[in-house]
Amino acid sequence: MKKLLFVTVFAGSLAALAATLYMMLTIDRGSLGASVGSPPASASERIVVISQEQGSYVMNEMQKGAREAAAIHGMRIDFSGAYRSNVGELLKQIDIAIASKVDGIIVEGVDRPDFARMVNKATEKGIPVITINSDAPGSLRKTYIGSDHYQEGILMGRHLAETLGGEGIVGVVTNADSSDTDQLRLRGLREALRTYPDVRLVFAAADAAKQQAGVQTDDMLNRHPGVAAFIGLPADSGKRIVAAADSRSKRSSRRVFMFDGSPQTEELIRSGAVQAGLSQHYEDMGKMSVDLLKRWLDGDRLPLSPSYFTPISVVTAAEAKEGAP
Repeated sequence: MKKLLFVTVFAGSLAALAATLYMMLTIDRGSLGASVGSPPASASERIVVISQEQGSYVMNEMQKGAREAAAIHGMRIDFSGAYRSNVGELLKQIDIAIASKVDGIIVEGVDRPDFARMVNKATEKGIPVITINSDAPGSLRKTYIGSDHYQEGILMGRHLAETLGGEGIVGVVTNADSSDTDQLRLRGLREALRTYPDVRLVFAAADAAKQQAGVQTDDMLNRHPGVAAFIGLPADSGKRIVAAADSRSKRSSRRVFMFDGSPQTEELIRSGAVQAGLSQHYEDMGKMSVDLLKRWLDGDRLPLSPSYFTPISVVTAAEAKEGAP
């Protein structure tokens, strides 16, 4: 009886040991398979694009390119930002992205210490930041993608001077809150006009300069009746400039130039109300920013260059009509 009991216990122990060994081998094989296999879909990289002006033509175009590139790379992408160039709201959106532990941030840059600190905070958390359309070179951003705004000023300045035959007073319509982009464009504009001493730039008085484009145009016409042309820095300000200039005299030959290539500006160019605009390829910026962020996350062909400039070109009536649907 005792012998039978011993055999039964011994056989049960062997069976339990065999079952344990089988489970251990199964788990090891499963772990090995997970380490060398493809990651689950839930592990895809998540990035966010943050803009200074949500819903604008510029941002819509950049989002289109970014969305297309993210789909190609299998990345999840979100969009957020401010609606009226509110830097405080922009910083808040970056902070939210950091707290959400996204894998990467693409953002329109602002060359200010508080913006640089927020970018640096993301970098310290291991989140790479790329600036797009406008830069923040004093921050730890990985690279900048967009137009060379200084070269925009040079390109438009030369075209403007040649159109005017090398002489004339040009009224500059500015943004109420002058941005780094504006300053770079103005630097380029002044540089280009150094070889045209008979072309002179004028600006609205201090109080008027804080107002919208039409008020600035009126002020310059009051103080400089001989203005031969206007050039607008604010996007989509062409209609207001044209309306203010026409209200004085439709028979005048004042020309209008824009640092903008939106559909509204192109329509004004086709109608002859605006002489030229500037094409900046925003969709390409969006696509390239996601491509380069993916390169950084993959550790592929690093380091990135400090900046990647997208093409710029002057848009005249001929180009606007050719590109019309």
